[in-house]
Amino acid sequence: METVKSHLIEKTKLLKDNLIDLPRLEARLLLAKALNKDLNWTYVNLEKKISKKKISKYEILIKKKLKKFPTAYLLGNKEFFSMNFKVNENTLIPRPETETIIEEIKKNFKNKKKLLVLDLGTGSGCILLSILKEFKNAVGIGIDKHLETVKIARINSKKNNLSKRSKFFKLDWRQKGFFKKVLKINKKFSGNEKFNLVVSNPPYLLKNEMKNLVPEVTYEPKDSLYDNKDGLSFYKTVLPEIDSLVSENSYIYFEINPENRRNIAKICKNNNLRNIYYIKDLSGKIRFILIKKLINS
Repeated sequence: METVKSHLIEKTKLLKDNLIDLPRLEARLLLAKALNKDLNWTYVNLEKKISKKKISKYEILIKKKLKKFPTAYLLGNKEFFSMNFKVNENTLIPRPETETIIEEIKKNFKNKKKLLVLDLGTGSGCILLSILKEFKNAVGIGIDKHLETVKIARINSKKNNLSKRSKFFKLDWRQKGFFKKVLKINKKFSGNEKFNLVVSNPPYLLKNEMKNLVPEVTYEPKDSLYDNKDGLSFYKTVLPEIDSLVSENSYIYFEINPENRRNIAKICKNNNLRNIYYIKDLSGKIRFILIKKLINS
């Protein structure tokens, strides 16, 4: 039997030679996964022998990584806003830049008595569940058009002890009657029909951007990245109906493509949405639009 140390050395070199970022860390993370141990275990048990069965499992993970398969999918989880979320190929992988939206919401809802949240295109549920964790008086609904994705969000809700304050449903915002269905669901769940916070990270990439994705991103669900049109389908569908979803003094946070900023502003203007603000992500790029629905606005 070979040791933890010998395998880490061998696999680190293999990953490095194949231009995998952070090869030493990747080798260690995947070994921990194969052995069903935490990362720290791999540091303090370097001379431990590894069984052939475990080596075989490790080899499979390494081969997938060499094909640029996302580490989050290989591990089956991803951290977001200090919470751990189950992810797989049915969900987008939560990204650090999206955490900005949670920080912004915390600034604007410090003294809110009750928060009623709608998350459109919820994916893993990471945005909605992070909000609920931060606001103990919040409840929320997550919507996604794929049942397998909704199942993952429900698992994440349960594992983070938030299942009593969140519900996830399979619905498609492009379908007739969508907005009425959402209001009906909210009335039954929270006792209120309308929401005072709506969030979404919709598909917004452009066609040319889809052609230039880094290899890891090509494994993520395509229809969560790209609407197969101009990156504006979500905004064109939802913004004209947003008044029907929100109460007075509500906030709407949508992630956007900086390249489509002016087009989205135009959609807002055409729908009498005047209180709009742009928010930059951690890299300094405009990444979110905030629409405030104030009394008589």
